[in-house]
Amino acid sequence: MEFAAVSDVGLQRKNNEDNYFIYKNEKLFGAMVADGMGGHNAGEIASKMACEIIKQYIITKYNPSMDYMDIAELIRTAFVMANLQIHEASSKDENSGMGTTATLAFVYEEKLIIAHVGDSRCYRITEEKIEQLTRDHSYVGELVRMGKISEDDARRHPNKNVITRAIGTDKNLKVDINVLKYNYEEIFLCSDGLSNMLSDTQIKEFSMEDDLEKSLRDMVALANKKGGFDNITAVAFRNMKGEAGR
Repeated sequence: MEFAAVSDVGLQRKNNEDNYFIYKNEKLFGAMVADGMGGHNAGEIASKMACEIIKQYIITKYNPSMDYMDIAELIRTAFVMANLQIHEASSKDENSGMGTTATLAFVYEEKLIIAHVGDSRCYRITEEKIEQLTRDHSYVGELVRMGKISEDDARRHPNKNVITRAIGTDKNLKVDINVLKYNYEEIFLCSDGLSNMLSDTQIKEFSMEDDLEKSLRDMVALANKKGGFDNITAVAFRNMKGEAGR
């Protein structure tokens, strides 16, 4: 498998509150993107905590005898554990109100397991099409689903940064879990700093480049060219040319 990741502070922010991780062993592989929120450096703390807690929980609890449903439940529990710890940390004055999105995609036993909270995104990309596999937990996302605004309108909406679900903002957390057949497509994860600036069509066009890391860097460069209003993170994985299934 080929993995690549690019994270950029953008042109308008002083620090990068996005974080990500990539993980792989002999049977399990994938990645996660987290986009933090909160005053001072609290967003950066929340997204870093989410990545560290979730990754460590998966590493510690993983057993190769598990089936894919066990892995899905393991990942869901990792999200819940991260939520409890971040929520507790947010009770401290300097971290008050902090939280983070978290979007994870792992492959196990030819199943794609997606766990999602917030408005970072996961896409599945083939030569024929691009498909968003996550549902934005955001104010504008709800408006789009109700048919009140278009995707293009959502990118320009004044409340586009208002999210309706995040890790750490509430003691109880609902995690979206989706298990799909994995057919060796490219899996692409990003924070809204990228998806708010590039259309799905543009993301797909860049993903067709032979050099995966270059494709991500080109996407980030275009997002910055369009204003770079937010931190920008993109992570992707796909089969390398010549591998079975591609």
